[in-house]
Amino acid sequence: MRKFDWSFLTSKRNLYLLGFLIAAAVTFMEVARGRHLNFLIFADSTLDFWRGISPYTPEWVAQHVRFFLYAPPFSVLFAPFAHLPGWLGPFAWNLFNYTLFYLAVFTLPERFSERQKCRIFLFTLPILAQSLLSFQYNVPVAYLFLFAWSLLERGRGFWAVVLIMISGFTKIYGIFELALLVCYPRFWRNLAYALVAGAALFALPLLRIAPEGLLPYYGEWLDALTRHQAAKTYDSLFYARPLADWMLAHFRLLQILSLGTLAALFLASFRKWTTAAFRAQALGILMGWVVLFSDSAEKHTYVIALTGFALWYWSRPRHTRTDKVLFWANFVLLGLVPIDIICPVPVMRFVTRTLWLHVWVFCFTWLRMAYLTFLRPVADFPQAAESDPDTPRAAQPGDTLDVVCPCYNPAPDFIERLNRSLEELRAMYPAQRLHLIVANDGSPRGFGEAEHAELLRTIADAEIVDIPHGGKGAAIRAGIARSQAPYTIYTDIDMPYAPESMRQVIDRVLAGCDVVIAVRNRSYHAKLSPMRKVMSYGSKMLNRLFLNIRYTDTQGGLKGLSPRAREVMLRTRIDDFLFDTEFVVLAARDRRMRIEQIETTLREGIVMSKMPGKVLVRELKNFFRIACRL
Repeated sequence: MRKFDWSFLTSKRNLYLLGFLIAAAVTFMEVARGRHLNFLIFADSTLDFWRGISPYTPEWVAQHVRFFLYAPPFSVLFAPFAHLPGWLGPFAWNLFNYTLFYLAVFTLPERFSERQKCRIFLFTLPILAQSLLSFQYNVPVAYLFLFAWSLLERGRGFWAVVLIMISGFTKIYGIFELALLVCYPRFWRNLAYALVAGAALFALPLLRIAPEGLLPYYGEWLDALTRHQAAKTYDSLFYARPLADWMLAHFRLLQILSLGTLAALFLASFRKWTTAAFRAQALGILMGWVVLFSDSAEKHTYVIALTGFALWYWSRPRHTRTDKVLFWANFVLLGLVPIDIICPVPVMRFVTRTLWLHVWVFCFTWLRMAYLTFLRPVADFPQAAESDPDTPRAAQPGDTLDVVCPCYNPAPDFIERLNRSLEELRAMYPAQRLHLIVANDGSPRGFGEAEHAELLRTIADAEIVDIPHGGKGAAIRAGIARSQAPYTIYTDIDMPYAPESMRQVIDRVLAGCDVVIAVRNRSYHAKLSPMRKVMSYGSKMLNRLFLNIRYTDTQGGLKGLSPRAREVMLRTRIDDFLFDTEFVVLAARDRRMRIEQIETTLREGIVMSKMPGKVLVRELKNFFRIACRL
């Protein structure tokens, strides 16, 4: 017998078609039997809204024998589906949601490999089919969580916040994702986006409702949320036997205590906020909380929780035996057991209604997720997909490292000192080729034709880039633009840093780090004039207060770059000294970047130049140019 080709399940196209067929099949099955009741409720409530009839009144609930719990903006957003022909609307709704869920998984940040994205999709496919079978809104909630997080990771705060607010103003679950905004740059701007988007969504029912009726309409919705709680048995933690009676009596207090504990753990982990894996795991924990501690979660609602768990699971570099057991236990209990063509109904009822095993296993899983994320060290993502050609790699023998040095009115003996420093570095790296690029910033003295010729005689393979005088930033960009090597560093023409400090920076670049920042230690500051000390410490304070970046010592003058980081450097626009700060801000905004800091020491005998007052004024202007672009 021919063995099944498992490579079929590692193709995005094959997975999409497989899931599409399942989504179409379950939709047809339910529509043909007239069991697409949730879709009909969505459509009826939407059409009634446009007729001026509230779907939140006791009369409407009695007529439809169920509560309508979605917020007022839902009836506006669902209108395109409600007005489709009766046979087409359910298919459009389910296939639209299926496709967006698929896209949300496969547009996760590049830190997740394609293989991991395929596994996330396959892990969630059974419960995704369950949710599509019931025509519920849980699938949109799940993909809105993912889309918003991916946009935040890519620095697209506005659209991320809009999606979060759409989720929160239709089904309350999504609003909790706003808590993650504190992990990202431009927090206050993103918060302003949330307020504007929230106000617009809150006012959306005004398309049909008179202004004086808007607040009472929201009041009817809140009243419906309050009254529905005791209507049936749900699958959240509060209904799990044998503790259901006690937990239901105190469910609101338990919700508040669990959310407060989660918030405290999250705030106490503030040092981890800059770690991409922590942000992914925090999102997974949040997606689990909104279901596990929900008022009214059903089995298919766990599509949100399992999607979050899959995100958490694949953001961890190693999986213990316990992790693997919980992975498969949740897949079986929440993904397979509720499907009656797989699990006999009596067995399903025993597992889910007698033992409540699905809820207790996920509860234990969620507690373990929180413990490992908040109370244990979090390792960052393993190397991303090997299919990404821009992913930095460790150096191989024979690789070239470009050393870029800007030059403006150099000292008379700069060539001799530069050659001596370069030879020291070359002796440290016999397996690599160190190639010098000197960027002459239109020097009016000290670097004329004679110096050009002498430099090329002394360092035969050196490369000189001449530009009109524009500033240190302009010179660095010109040298970086010329660089073609897999690895690049830049430093001043006098190479002021001690050889061991240079070596530490180069080692991290050759190991595959995107950006290596030289951080100046106390010995560096001891050699500065009082004015330059004030400027140095002042720049760190301004960076922390106004730029909201972790890497506050941006002006060290020695940095290592990968090819991806070189592209970021070439996007900078500041021509003067603060190009360094602009570069670090742009690099920190790109969540793909692996950034490290190395404490460095100056060479003996280095004398730091004075900084004229007019330069300080100019750099302050440049700083606020950077801040205004954030």
